[in-house]
Amino acid sequence: MLRFSLCVLCGMYAMHQAASLPSAPWLIAFAVITTGMMLPARLRPLAAVLLGYVVTAMTAHLAIGAQLQSRFEGQILEFVGTIDDFPIAAGDALRMVVKPQDRRELPHRIRLSWYEPTEVPQIGEHWQLTARLRVPRGMANPRGFDYEGWLFRQRIGATGYVVSAARITPQPGVSTVTELRRLFLQRTHALLPDDAARAVLTAVTIGARQDITREQWDQYARTGTSHLMSISGLHIGLAAAGLFLLVRVLAAPFARGRNIRDAAVVTAAIGATAYTLISGLAVPAQRALLMVLLVSLTFLMRRPRSYARILSLACLGILAADPLAAVTPGFQLSFFAVALLIWSGQQFKAPVLPYRSMAGGRILDSVWHLTVLQVFLLFGLMPLTALLFDRITWLAPFVNLLALPIFNLFTTPLSLLAVVLDGPMQFAGDALLRLAHLSVIVLLWIVDLAAKSPHAEFRTLPMTGVMLTALWATMLWAALPAGFPGRYLAWIAMLAVILHVAPRPPRDCVDLHVLDVGQGLSVVAETRTQLAVFDTGPAFRSGSDTGELVLVPFLRSLGREKIDVLIVSHADLDHTGGVHSVFKQLDVARVLFGESPPIESDRFSMQSRCAAGQAWHWDGIDFRMLHPPALATNSGNNSSCVLEITAGLHRALLTGDIEAPAERWLLAHNSLRPSRFVVVPHHGSRTSSTPEFVTAVSAEVAVASLGFQNHFRFPALEVVQRYRAQGGEMLRTDQAGAVTVVSDGKGYTLSTTLPLSNSIRSIQ
Repeated sequence: MLRFSLCVLCGMYAMHQAASLPSAPWLIAFAVITTGMMLPARLRPLAAVLLGYVVTAMTAHLAIGAQLQSRFEGQILEFVGTIDDFPIAAGDALRMVVKPQDRRELPHRIRLSWYEPTEVPQIGEHWQLTARLRVPRGMANPRGFDYEGWLFRQRIGATGYVVSAARITPQPGVSTVTELRRLFLQRTHALLPDDAARAVLTAVTIGARQDITREQWDQYARTGTSHLMSISGLHIGLAAAGLFLLVRVLAAPFARGRNIRDAAVVTAAIGATAYTLISGLAVPAQRALLMVLLVSLTFLMRRPRSYARILSLACLGILAADPLAAVTPGFQLSFFAVALLIWSGQQFKAPVLPYRSMAGGRILDSVWHLTVLQVFLLFGLMPLTALLFDRITWLAPFVNLLALPIFNLFTTPLSLLAVVLDGPMQFAGDALLRLAHLSVIVLLWIVDLAAKSPHAEFRTLPMTGVMLTALWATMLWAALPAGFPGRYLAWIAMLAVILHVAPRPPRDCVDLHVLDVGQGLSVVAETRTQLAVFDTGPAFRSGSDTGELVLVPFLRSLGREKIDVLIVSHADLDHTGGVHSVFKQLDVARVLFGESPPIESDRFSMQSRCAAGQAWHWDGIDFRMLHPPALATNSGNNSSCVLEITAGLHRALLTGDIEAPAERWLLAHNSLRPSRFVVVPHHGSRTSSTPEFVTAVSAEVAVASLGFQNHFRFPALEVVQRYRAQGGEMLRTDQAGAVTVVSDGKGYTLSTTLPLSNSIRSIQ
């Protein structure tokens, strides 16, 4: 069973790595071949691989087919929708997932933003909605969060925003589970103060995570405690074990020779099922429930237990229900962690400690083995945490050593008992809720103390080839038996991972990255030792911005924590939106701005206006400011900074949002020279890229930074035609994703994040 499960997973991951989905005839052929190969025992592993491949491809086809139809793209539609989960407040907006009830032609799940809502919908409610819908689309950047992929895995077939909404009266009835979750949330909000501890308590009790802020999630990730702050397999296992022990203890005086173990097992299984249902059915919770049910079945049938077989069956059960779950972090970390625990139980025997016979020796013994187990998991999960989250949390074993007893003994049992104690016993449940809340406060105090440590985590860089092998080698300490000679290679591999630095451009070379930030602009220019950033992209009404979502993660993937020059072309929000996030998370040495200082702070004095004639030389690369004039009083788009970057025979031109007046000034002062690469002014509007400007620049590659289906309808058709008439190539970030140009002074290589027919090429 274990081998079969692994083979199915291999087939699924192979499908996820494919560049495109196989067509229907190929899928039918693969399905027939798979069925035939299942009969001979020797061919079943290969058949399992094909099975995983075919099932994943079929599921992906169905998910794509269920997305918003093209005829509804950008249309304002009316429908009745059920609120499918707890709405999340983000800035002045609410984000919610709804299920249309009266229009079968719409996707099964739609994610909507409601700006400045007049009411806050509750989970399970029915609303009459008017919304503008669009096909799911995310920004495509190297090492960036794959928002579109996340929507796809969540089966969200459309996104959009609410135009108008009205609660339906009277409300249809909701399920018992939904009503229980809704009432418990209202109860905690009325009883407990609005703080981080209450947010965690509702998250671990009913799966309502909407009150945990992005900053809090980052803090939990830094300390390796994220698994405690949302319902995971640990919580389901604790609930089952607690119920089993409770029934055994309470029923012992009345047993009188009866076998009460079976009653305890059944009670534990029922309790785990109920907890999983109210938790929101996340993948780790599903895994734990399936394992609890399978273990319970072996107890009741008096069969020997093979935990590896049980884990394999749980894996197949989840993948049968949702083949796309295989690539989710929750699935990978949950199953990998449990597999490591099963392996450790089989391979490593607990040593006899000298203080075991002393007073309190058993407690010390438990602490020792819990510490060893946490370090074991640190090494075993290190490759996955580094690949999924770009970090290694050094303090996780020690923080969990303190947090787990609090969580296991107080938080989880008290909160679950509080759910049960309702109605006439609500006074007792409320008292338990306050105690559970107090336990979370203590836990968060420990987490906060650890998060403030400067060495709480180590950020890893993208790794390929040999370094990727070294990263996986760090788990040898957990994978190999004690005393095995190669086990300590894990420490050497870890040292290699720590010392690994991102490759930098050679001297006399520059790498330019036009990031996909939607309707805005952000360009990164990287030399051997220096880094310049031209604009930071937009901010959003939800409170987030592309500085936090795109620019900072991208720079960290390059191993850069410092910006030597930040150029903010002008004051429009689609160019300055990410400034504050950049200043908050990175070191910025100097700022040049075209219109007004982007940071109003006495603590930061290295800010000055862009002015034509400014120049600097980095690692053999020349940077020259062409606009605005030194004494200019322009405002708005025509105050934009214009930067020319020269590497040998090649030039690149970054233009901000200049329009025809600024372009005429540049032409009148003979500032423009032929440039092989140009960022199209003002996103390709009709008011920019005049014929004279396009002719003077004579770009081989022109890149327009655009939002997908932006309402400005950029770029204008005549602008695209002008660049192409000069023999240039026009790329759009809404179609190509981020665009990278690597120049060595003699030639350059052009690449895009999204696969295009000409996405990677070299030009001399």
